[in-house]
Amino acid sequence: MTRLAAALALTLACEPVTPAPTAPPAAYDLWVSNQTTLAVTLAVNGTAVRTVAPHEQASLRADALPPLPWSVEARSPSGRVLLTVAVRAGDVEAGPGTMRGDAARVDLSCGRLDVWSGPPLLGPVPGPGRTGDCEP
Repeated sequence: MTRLAAALALTLACEPVTPAPTAPPAAYDLWVSNQTTLAVTLAVNGTAVRTVAPHEQASLRADALPPLPWSVEARSPSGRVLLTVAVRAGDVEAGPGTMRGDAARVDLSCGRLDVWSGPPLLGPVPGPGRTGDCEP
């Protein structure tokens, strides 16, 4: 290896590594918009943490939840899983020109249910759902 190539390799190896941008803990707050006629219970890593009444929106502070990663389920009153979403460290990012997170949505015949961490979901008007999908 030439001296120039060795010097270049050494210089590049000594350059500081810029860490990937991270989101503040509050950016990981978990949100639910329950625009259905059902009371929906959120479970994080298998443990029920909050029930959200019909036509309500609620948030759960990230610092009040177990450490990431989270497996989040939204359940009907009978315990039927309506939707699931996984939230892992590094999934949420907010900054100039960047907004991303984790989310899930389901359109039921009795309304729309959104669960997210990071920026809220945008999208089309709710779909029609399927007959019987709002049984508890």
